[in-house]
Amino acid sequence: MLQSGAVAVGFSCAADIGEETMDGYRRWISNGMHAGMAYLSRHTELKRNPRSVLTDAATVISVAFSYAPSSFRRSTLPVIACYAYGKDYHDVIRGRLDEAVRKLSERLGGSWRVCIDSAPVAERYWALKSGIGRNGRNGSVIVENCGCYCFLAEILTSHPVAPDTPSEASCAGCGACVAACPTGALRNDGKIDSARCLSYLTIEHRGEWEGEMLAAMRSDAGKNCLFGCDACLRACPHNRDVEPTRIPEFIPSEEIMTLDADTVTKMTQVEFSAMFKGSPIKRAKLDGLRRNALNILE
Repeated sequence: MLQSGAVAVGFSCAADIGEETMDGYRRWISNGMHAGMAYLSRHTELKRNPRSVLTDAATVISVAFSYAPSSFRRSTLPVIACYAYGKDYHDVIRGRLDEAVRKLSERLGGSWRVCIDSAPVAERYWALKSGIGRNGRNGSVIVENCGCYCFLAEILTSHPVAPDTPSEASCAGCGACVAACPTGALRNDGKIDSARCLSYLTIEHRGEWEGEMLAAMRSDAGKNCLFGCDACLRACPHNRDVEPTRIPEFIPSEEIMTLDADTVTKMTQVEFSAMFKGSPIKRAKLDGLRRNALNILE
């Protein structure tokens, strides 16, 4: 797996997730903190056991890939989350892991499935269970040498593998991420209220903002977000002086690094599709990105 570009790999036994963890997730859903991401509530029980995704799963292989940037967009430009500086991680990581799994399957046989943020798998839980990082108060898993700037993926396999020691470590606990959250979306317990989260509001939310969502987007910070936020990541001391990603596809493109709000408001659908082909930014769709840009320019 490390040959695929991963910065960390760990193994754990595929089994039911602890009831305490499941209860916490259910409370988060029942309190409406997932906002408009209805798919999260639909998939709650599926996350309990990896065998809901691969019926004969015996092992969860947790993998982390760094996207730590070598530089950030100029402060005079609106924010674009740095995970979106390069190519879409779904495509990049799947291509790399599919090749690794192909070789393993040819050699070992058995069942395999690659999961990258699209299957009902509790990624952070399994990353900690597999010992590849520590729990961050900002809701992220902190991985050695890339901090929170990492993508998580899982490979489920029917092959039993000796598990690694689970990580019970936590972050520095300084609270810098909580203090940096401009809308109070990030709480002291590490839970995120999506309806107040600028990343959710500029990427996942469809349509216009209302109520507390509108208030968040009309704040000074909200009016500076074109796609995502990153305030909690930029504040985290574990992200200081990390080594930039070595994956070429995640290296920032000049178009993304210089994109401004005015350019977005003038884009046609054809131009949007061409510029953001293979980019995470296509997730917002033209209507969403234009909505964000107009909010910045008002």
